[in-house]
Amino acid sequence: MQSDGEHLAQSEQVKRVSVPWSTRDVWLGMIAAALIVAAGWAIAYSLSALSLRPDLDLWVALFPTLVELLFLVVVWWFSVRKYHASPKTLGFANFKFSVLAVGLGLLLAFYFFNGFYAYLLQALGLRVQPDLTPVLRQVSSPWPLFVAVVLVAPVAEETFFRGFVFGGLRSRYDWRWAAAMSAALFAAAHMQITFFIPAFILGCLFAYLYQRSNSIWPGIIIHVLVNAFALAVVYVQI
Repeated sequence: MQSDGEHLAQSEQVKRVSVPWSTRDVWLGMIAAALIVAAGWAIAYSLSALSLRPDLDLWVALFPTLVELLFLVVVWWFSVRKYHASPKTLGFANFKFSVLAVGLGLLLAFYFFNGFYAYLLQALGLRVQPDLTPVLRQVSSPWPLFVAVVLVAPVAEETFFRGFVFGGLRSRYDWRWAAAMSAALFAAAHMQITFFIPAFILGCLFAYLYQRSNSIWPGIIIHVLVNAFALAVVYVQI
């Protein structure tokens, strides 16, 4: 007779998707991604320091999109180019709608927590995330930012942090530790101290959905909803 723990362990093992890249590839990919993010912020800081004012509409459309797409370049380099990994290996697979329903329920719980967290920060004179209202007031159209934040970012970040990082880490570590590590890296990549805890929780949620479904699509869909809601809240305040 198998114990419940053994049965659960075997069930989790079945749900794992074997990936060809190693944890070493994951950490090298993370270093490459960190350099990309650092380079992006360095360029933005340099333009500000030199008092250069690029066209805001062009900057809002291209800069975040380019940074996000470079995450996909890292994934391609360490998985597709090196090991000929397929899209399915990276998590682009079919999933059961029940997993998405679970994700939506957990997302609702997250918003309850985030509301309380935002209230505590407000009492300290802080915000969860920077105010984008001034940017949206200056751009001629919000759609380029919408495309970058709501469409490009979820696909690129879920492919990188869940399909590549979490998928690689759980091949060596228990999936819970892999989820926590990938979520911490995901949160750190946003480079916003006050947003670290909410981003970490979301990263764990996305990893959990991947673990349950062997697909990054539920995480992408939930990620799209989160970003769309956040941007909509800012937009209605204009």
